[in-house]
Amino acid sequence: MKRFIISLICLTMAATLLPARTEAAVTVTRHTVMWSIPEAKQISTKVTQLANRQMKRVYLHVAVEGDRTLYRTFVEKAHLAGIEVYFLFGQPSWITNEGTTNRPNVEDPLAWINVYLQETMERPDGISVDLEPYALPAWETDQSAVIASYQRLLTAFHDVSAFRGLPLQLFLPFWFHTVTDVSGRPLSEWAMELADEVTLMSYRTVYGGGNGLAAITMTDALYAASHQHRLSYALEFTELPETPSITFYGKTRTTLNQLINQTMNSSLPPSAIVYHDFEAYQAFMRSTQ
Repeated sequence: MKRFIISLICLTMAATLLPARTEAAVTVTRHTVMWSIPEAKQISTKVTQLANRQMKRVYLHVAVEGDRTLYRTFVEKAHLAGIEVYFLFGQPSWITNEGTTNRPNVEDPLAWINVYLQETMERPDGISVDLEPYALPAWETDQSAVIASYQRLLTAFHDVSAFRGLPLQLFLPFWFHTVTDVSGRPLSEWAMELADEVTLMSYRTVYGGGNGLAAITMTDALYAASHQHRLSYALEFTELPETPSITFYGKTRTTLNQLINQTMNSSLPPSAIVYHDFEAYQAFMRSTQ
């Protein structure tokens, strides 16, 4: 029996790397990221652009010091267009401030959510968090402490989301299955158990090969499938001069379509593709055929 299970796992892994079928079109659930709220007079135009690109969901970054009425207007107009809105929060410094007495940077986003929901009936469809602890200097000197604070902060977001009846989505690097917490559990597994959906920042432009999308997502894809977790993949469209191989900037639409077709036709397709970010994706589509 043990040998049969191992063989089955190997076959599943191999199927993930097989060339995709050659259908010209596949069904893709499209999500995207917007890092700034449009001005009030531009919100309708932006929502129309999102609808024209067939975006089902937008992760809208929240500036906690910003005007909350703009977010209410955006949610209202997006919902009229059939687009979900998740409020996106992300600042690595919140992690290291997590344990301080005043905790100003931690309480701000959590308080913002509560105040927003008290002020309006235009509820978002979920909460999104993109915290990148590896961007902190302390990641190199005291990784275990950073990870512990990171988990406490994400748990705080989870508690607020659950209390408010809002799904929680997390952005993670594709390699978090190689990093463990104090219990020895891979961070990606812990996150998938905590959140309603995880998006891997799996920025690749090719599907096959040892460093292709299939290979770098395999571990998390197998775990998500076996535990019924929602897992989505993010693709990059912004210009990255130092790492041009991981972005579609300067590449062709044919290259993009090939990767998406192979990904969605694989044995373990993601729940969605996240186009990062919307303005860069718009520019890519305008400049390609």
